Amino acid sequence: MRRPLAFLLRATGLLWLWRLLHRRELLILTVHGVMDDTARHAWQPLRQRISPRRLDQALRVLRGHFAFVPLDEAVDMLAGVAPMRAHTAVLTFDDGYRNHVTHALPILRRQDVPATVFVASGLVESPRPFWFDRLDYALQHAQVGGMQVPVGGAVVELDASSRDRLDRSFRAIRDEAKAAVRDDREMCRELEALAARLEVASGRALAPLQEDDPWSAILTVDDLRSPSDPLRFGSHTVDHLRLHQLDPVVVADQLRRSKRSLEEWTGRPCEHFCYPDGGVSVQARDAVASCGYRAAVTTRRGRNRQGDDLMMLRRIDLPAAGTTSELLVEASGLLDALLNLRERLRDIGRVGRRTRGADGTPGLPDGGESAHRFGGEASSNAPASQARPAGLR
Repeated sequence: MRRPLAFLLRATGLLWLWRLLHRRELLILTVHGVMDDTARHAWQPLRQRISPRRLDQALRVLRGHFAFVPLDEAVDMLAGVAPMRAHTAVLTFDDGYRNHVTHALPILRRQDVPATVFVASGLVESPRPFWFDRLDYALQHAQVGGMQVPVGGAVVELDASSRDRLDRSFRAIRDEAKAAVRDDREMCRELEALAARLEVASGRALAPLQEDDPWSAILTVDDLRSPSDPLRFGSHTVDHLRLHQLDPVVVADQLRRSKRSLEEWTGRPCEHFCYPDGGVSVQARDAVASCGYRAAVTTRRGRNRQGDDLMMLRRIDLPAAGTTSELLVEASGLLDALLNLRERLRDIGRVGRRTRGADGTPGLPDGGESAHRFGGEASSNAPASQARPAGLR
C-alpha cells in the first residue's frame, strides 16, 4: 500500500505542496551500521543495516531535494542564531561503528555530505561488542529453538525455525528487557549473562572476532584522532546506557566522561549528544544541558522547527530500502503525518463505538484506553514502528 501511495503523492504534486509548506523545517536523518549484506562474511546481524550502495543512492536522491549541513550549522538555525534555510537536512550515525569510517566516509566525501557520528566512548577505550551485537551473534550460533528465556520478569520462547522468526524472538527479548523498570546497568548485565550462557553452549563468541569484524567493530582512538572531514563526533554516553533508567549521579558521570574523552581524542569541543535507545526524560534532558552540551538528538520521529527544544531534537531513520518516491515521502515528514492522521481517525471511531449502546443510542464514555490514547504520544508514535518498504527505484 505504501509504495503506490508514495507514487501517487509524488505524481499528483501533493508531495511538492507539502514540502513547500514545510520548507523551513529541519530534517535530521539517522543511520546505524553501514555494511554490504551481499558480500561473504563470517556472520550477518539480525538487525538490519544499510548497504553502502543504498546509502549512496539515497544520498544522491536527497541531495537533489535538500541541502545537507553540519549539525553545528543546523543548531544555529534552530536557535535563531542564523536564518533558517529552506529544505535543510543533517545526517547522523549512531553507535560509532568502524564501518562508519570504512564504508560510509568515502560516500560522504564523494557526495560532499557532512555528518555527525555519536560514539559510546567506553567501547572505544575498552573494545568490546555492544550487548545487542553480542547477543545477536550468540543467538545465531547456539541451538536455541524452543528455549524459554527469562528476561525482564517475563519469559520469551525462542523460535529458530527461520531467520525471520529468530529475528522476532530477538526483538521480543529486547522489548521485554527494556520494558522492565530498573537500573539500565542491571538490564545490560542480564542480557550479557544470557549471551555468555549461549556462548558456552555453542563454543563460539563474537568478542574474539570483533576487532576484524566489519559488522560490529567499534571506532578506535586512532580513527577519532585522524583527519575525518566531513565527519564530526558527538557523545553517546560512555557505556550506551539509557539515561532515564539511571541514578542522576551515574547520568552525570556518563555525560561528563564521554564528553571529556571525545574532546581529548578529537581535539574539538564535543557539543552534541544522542540519547541511547531513545532513553530520555525531563530529568535526563536537564542533565544533558547542565553538562555543557549544546544540543541533543532523540529517537522521536519527526522534523524540527526554529524555537524547538534543542535538547529534544527529532529524527527520521534513513530507510534501508524503498523506492525514490517512498524515500522522499518519508524524508518530507508526510508519511508520518498521514499515519498519525489514520491513527487518530481510528481512535475517533473507537471512541464512537464505545459510546453507543447496542441499539445505536448514545451511551456514556468508558474512559478506557481509546480516550486516553486519543491525541497522545502512544497514538502518534505507534505507526512509526511498522516495517519500512523495500527496493530503491
